[in-house]
Amino acid sequence: MLIPDREAEKWDKTHPLEQIRWTVEKNKNCNTHYINVVKALKWWRKTQYPDMKHPKSYPLEHFIGDCCPDDIKSVAEGVVLTLENIVSQYTNKPFLADRGVPEHDVFARITDEEYSDFYDTVCDAAKIAREAFDCEELYDSVCKWRELFGNEFPPAPKPSKSNSSTGFTTRTEKSAAIPEGRFA
Repeated sequence: MLIPDREAEKWDKTHPLEQIRWTVEKNKNCNTHYINVVKALKWWRKTQYPDMKHPKSYPLEHFIGDCCPDDIKSVAEGVVLTLENIVSQYTNKPFLADRGVPEHDVFARITDEEYSDFYDTVCDAAKIAREAFDCEELYDSVCKWRELFGNEFPPAPKPSKSNSSTGFTTRTEKSAAIPEGRFA
């Protein structure tokens, strides 16, 4: 399919069906967490760095797709590993081949300076995300996630004697016996 490139005043190739197919496959390979990793990191970028010009939208989603490992067990793990992969593998702006039109660089309109600014924010975010992920206590972990994602990230309940670090209320009495017989 062809779409207009207004700046270059020409028509460009695109293949949205291949992008969709790739995303569906990636989400399956990530135990259905990939789409939410993308949403979380787009939210982080939009709310914490609203004045940063690039990357955003599809270029950011594409980059997350290249950096998010398969077989993640949670969105939190995906966020941490994606940020850490950007830091370790992409010090300089990469060429990101479009999924459907490989000769197109998804990052072509991003300057080296814009990428460098983005990379610096990712370095800081990766440290905070790793601290949040590795926290033993729920309250401390949530505080770190809020540091990363902002105050719209739900607050943790204050630690108390009645709730443990996992966020579950401490059991105070036995459960009733389960009756025998069919349940369906």
